[in-house]
Amino acid sequence: MSAIIGIDAAWTSHHSSGVALIRQTELGGWESVSVSPSYEEFIGLSASEVNKTADGKVPVAALLKAAKCRAKADVKLIVADIPLATGPIHGLRCADRKVSKFFGGKGCSTHAPSTTRPGPISVEIRDGLQECGFQLATNQNDLSDHALIETYPHPALLSLMKASYRVPYKVCKSKKYWPRLDPKERLVKIAEKLGEILAALSAPISGIDFVVPKDSTSFSGLKPVEDKIDALVCAWVGIQILEGSAMAIGDDEASIWLPAELISSARPEDWGAYLASSPVASDEYMAGVEDLPVQDRSE
Repeated sequence: MSAIIGIDAAWTSHHSSGVALIRQTELGGWESVSVSPSYEEFIGLSASEVNKTADGKVPVAALLKAAKCRAKADVKLIVADIPLATGPIHGLRCADRKVSKFFGGKGCSTHAPSTTRPGPISVEIRDGLQECGFQLATNQNDLSDHALIETYPHPALLSLMKASYRVPYKVCKSKKYWPRLDPKERLVKIAEKLGEILAALSAPISGIDFVVPKDSTSFSGLKPVEDKIDALVCAWVGIQILEGSAMAIGDDEASIWLPAELISSARPEDWGAYLASSPVASDEYMAGVEDLPVQDRSE
C-alpha cells in the first residue's frame, strides 16, 4: 500500500504546521490515518522535545518515522503548501506568476515568497526530505517513487468544491470576507465553510476522525481545524498526482501542482504560450501578470 503526507507548512517558526497522513486501502480507495494541527502533536512529542530532536529545525526525520510507523505503508509522496525550489527563492517565481495568471481572476493569486519568509524553513523542508530520499519534483519527468511536491490549497479547492471563486474559509480573513457581519456571525460563517470543505474531503478520503465544532466561541479555536483541513487538501492533491490527474505549473526550478481538470479549464486559450519553452515566449506569456492581485498564502 501507498501513503501520502500532506503538510500545511507555516512560513515562520512561531506558527503551527498541520500534518495529514493518508494511505491507500486494499480496495484502492484512500483513508485517513492521522491528522494533526502541529508537528509536535503528529510526532507525539512536546515542542521542546521536537526542537531537541530536530536540532531547532523542521523535524523532517521524526515526522517521516512517525508516519511510516502509523501508516504501516510506504510513503510515496509528501505534498506541502509552502514555496519550494531547487535553488534560492528571492521573490515571485515563474510558478507563482503562472498560477496568478490562471487563477488571479478567481481570487487565488499567490503571495510573493522572499529570502526570509519562508526563507530558511523552505530550505529545511527541501533539504531534510532530500536527505531522506524525497526529491523535489517540478514536472512529470521528476516524479519518482518518493517525491516532494508543492501545492496551493486555494486553487485546489476550486476543483474539490466545484467553486468559481476562492472559498472563504481562512479564520484570519473573516472580517475581509464579511466586513458587515459581527464577530459571532463571522464565526458561524467560517465554521460552515470549514464544514463544507471537510465534507467534500470525506468523499475521497474515508475515516477522517475530527469534525468542525459547531459551538466554537473563538476564531483561535477554529484555527487548528483550518490547519488540519489544509493539510488534508494537500494530501488530496497527492491522490490526484498518483492517479495521473494533476499537472505542474511552473518551470524546472519550481512548480505548483494542481488538479489537471482545474488547469485545463482555467485559461485554455493560453496553453500554446504556457507550453512554449522559449524564454521569449515565456516573457510574453507573463506580460502584465504583476498587475494581478495577490493573496496572502502565508496564513
